[in-house]
Amino acid sequence: MKKTISSSCHVIPCGLWVLVPYFSLCGMLFITADKVFRTTTSIGVPKLDWLLDGSLKVGLTHLFYGSRLLRDDLLRFAVQCQLLEEGGFNGPCIMIDSNNIIRTDRLTDIAFELGIEVEDAMGNMFISRAFNSSQTYDLVVNHLDDLFRQVPARLLILPGFPNLYHKEGLTAEGMQQIAYMANRLMVFTLRHEIVTVVSAMLTGRRGRTPAGERTLATCAQIHVVVEKTPMRINYSLVKRRHFRSRER
Repeated sequence: MKKTISSSCHVIPCGLWVLVPYFSLCGMLFITADKVFRTTTSIGVPKLDWLLDGSLKVGLTHLFYGSRLLRDDLLRFAVQCQLLEEGGFNGPCIMIDSNNIIRTDRLTDIAFELGIEVEDAMGNMFISRAFNSSQTYDLVVNHLDDLFRQVPARLLILPGFPNLYHKEGLTAEGMQQIAYMANRLMVFTLRHEIVTVVSAMLTGRRGRTPAGERTLATCAQIHVVVEKTPMRINYSLVKRRHFRSRER
């Protein structure tokens, strides 16, 4: 049986914190601890499910860097979030693509695997392509609010977010722009109660540092390194807010 997606996608009325009966103290709103719940969305990648306790967390920025195989994981996130069951948002996603990751054949495979109509899966992905660093900056700084006003998405994906800056030759101004965008994404994610996933290539002497370095890394609460070996693919959690250290 095919799983169908509601044709009228809408924002689920819940977010990082679900606020129910509260007390008003000194003009501020408080709720009791037993009334606080964290909203999540399913991942759909078995190794990442184990590593991140089965979900991406609303209100947090997730930074993935390493192997180019990350492309498949990001495409799976974009389709998985559309499910009504299995922890999805039953809604679309927005992607600001600086890395040209869209592959219709792979999206078709993922949609069939999850039991979603291919046309529905692709129709619920809203993609804006950035061809140079200036376009990446313009989309994130000047058009992000407009994108989310037009599309009721709960997932934002930025493949290769800082990569174009490095390919064009990273400058001091470029580092400042990456820092400003990273901070804007962190604040936007929390304020709008969405899930943000950023991917970056590896840089540095030993190839272990995400592009954008500390300016990007400090604004992401969860870091996952993806490494491909001759025998398997390793996912390592290297920065986290509430997870124990893990490698899979």
